[in-house]
Parts: sequence; structure tokens; C-alpha cells
Amino acid sequence: MHLKRKRWLAGVAGATALLASSSAVAAKDDVLTRTMCVFDPVGASGMVMQQFQDYVIWARGQGIQLELRPYTDEGVVAKDMKAGRCDAAGLTGIRAKQFVEFSGSLDMVGGLQTYAQERKAIQVMASDKAAPLMKQGNYEIAGVLPGGKVYLFASHKKYLDSLQAAAGKKVAVIGYDKQAEVVANVAGASPVAATIASFGPLFNNHSVDMAYAPAIVYKPLELYKGLGEDGGVADFVLGMLSLQMVVRADRFPESFAPKSRKWAVDNAWDRVMQMVNQADASIPDHYWVRISGERETKYRQMLREIRQRLWDNGWYNQKMQHLLKKIRCSDDRGLAECSLDTEGGAVN
Repeated sequence: MHLKRKRWLAGVAGATALLASSSAVAAKDDVLTRTMCVFDPVGASGMVMQQFQDYVIWARGQGIQLELRPYTDEGVVAKDMKAGRCDAAGLTGIRAKQFVEFSGSLDMVGGLQTYAQERKAIQVMASDKAAPLMKQGNYEIAGVLPGGKVYLFASHKKYLDSLQAAAGKKVAVIGYDKQAEVVANVAGASPVAATIASFGPLFNNHSVDMAYAPAIVYKPLELYKGLGEDGGVADFVLGMLSLQMVVRADRFPESFAPKSRKWAVDNAWDRVMQMVNQADASIPDHYWVRISGERETKYRQMLREIRQRLWDNGWYNQKMQHLLKKIRCSDDRGLAECSLDTEGGAVN
């Protein structure tokens, strides 16, 4: 009996170990490992990569193990995403436009002026009602966050005195950003093709007179070198940069992207905004050129005309464009555009 009991106990122990091993395998199998390619101009230690650390933890709770791959060239991220080498990608809104037109049109020129307006737009984008617009083919947006206001940097403050003062000046224009080229042409400036990697050096060595950028790259790209003693930064907001996460829908559970969009705006917004505000504050006061009164009116009119031109050419998603007009006018119904039949019609 003693021998039989020992054999029985050994059998139980073996079965228990087998069950435990099977459970461990099942638990491991329940987690999907996916590759996420992230554009960060600074690389692995940059602000964008830092912001994804909490997201990786959240995704793990959803059964997704994200492996982050930092890229300093956004164009390569987009190519690798299209080629299937990335299951997900972190891109700027303008780049994301080629995957999902609605969300990528958020970054349109002069579309929004304040972070409160941007948050309102992103909350709409994270709603259940907007879900069909956040997916295009096999691509879906799984989160949108602020990247900062886009300002015009000039090597001399006098170039910002008026639109006439900008005429004939060389301005660095990111090659794939059609709207920026239109802005330069309308303002009478001479666009110079650039990339994310080259526009900083072009401005810093004075190969161009002006460049547009969010404050988050002011220190990393050393734009203070291009500003020098006489340079200036217009405090008029040319647009709002957004950071967007694109996923290949067939590589994630159907519920993942909608949950992720809501998590981003509800849980990550405040933390990211702290860094964005710090970046805005990092530009010394003596560089800022205040655009107000008649100059502000002319700037707004110019951007309105540019948006309408791009509307006519079908550059932006028109549902997004009209949404942003409604958000601007809900903040200030006194804006001239609110009663005009532009960008989808009057909203007053």
C-alpha cells in the first residue's frame, strides 16, 4: 500500500505540474506580441518615446505586448508601416493622413488656435460616433495626443512685421506637407524643400530665412542658433501638431483601437501637456514677436483663404475641416469666418 500510495502521489504531482505548465503556456499565448515603430526626432531618449512607456503598460493589460522601435526618420516609419514591418506606428498627424485621412486632417493650417480647442477635437475623435471615421481600409487610429503649437521662426524679427516683409524670403518647407508649400506661396515667400532631419540645419546655417516648427524641437534641434541675436518667433499659431498612433487593424483585437483612443485622451493628455507647455516656455521671452490687431486679422484671413483653396482641391478630409471650423466658432462667434460660406458653410 505504501508503494502504491507513493506512486499515486507522484502521479498527482506530475499531473499538477503538467496543468501548471499548460496554464503558463496558455497565459503566454493570450498575450499578443506586436511591433510598434515610433518616430522621435531625438531617438530612443526623446519625449515621444518617453510618453509611450505608460502606454506599453496599459496595452499589456489589454493582452498586447508592444515592442517599441524608435526611428529618427518619419518617412522610414511610414514606409515600414506600409510594408508590414510594423504592426503599429507613432507618427505626426500630417504623416498619418496617408493612412487615415480624417484624423490626419486634424493638423491643418490654422485649424485650431488653443490646446483647449485641440482637446475638444480629440475628444470628438475618441467618441463612439466618430469610430467609423477613424478607420480606413486596414488602418485605424488608436490614439491622438498634442504635439504642440506650430510657430514661424525667423532669422530676423523684421521678417515677421507683415506679410509683405516675408515676401521673397526663403522658408524651409517639409517636402510632403502640401499645405505648408501653399502657405509659403500665398505669403510670397520662396519655399525650400526640406525634411524633418534637414530643416533645422538649413535654418541654423542661414540657408533659409524662416522655418516653421513646434516648440518641442526648439532645444533638440538647437534652433536658437538660427535665431541668433536678431531672430524672432511669431506668437501666432500656424497650426497644431498632433501625435497619432496608427495600427494595422487585422493585427489587433477589434476592441483595442477604440479603447486605446479613449485611454489616450482621458489618461495621457495631462502628462503630455505638461511637456508641451514646458517646451513652449523654453523659448526665451525676447524672441517672441506679438502678432495682434491688424496683423493678426491679416494672418487669419490668409490662412482662411489657404484652407478654402485646399478644401476646393480636396486636400483635407472635409468632415474634419468643417468640424474644426465649428470648434473655432464655438469659442469665438465673432470671428468673420463664422458667417461666411467657406469650409462647408456658415456655422452661426
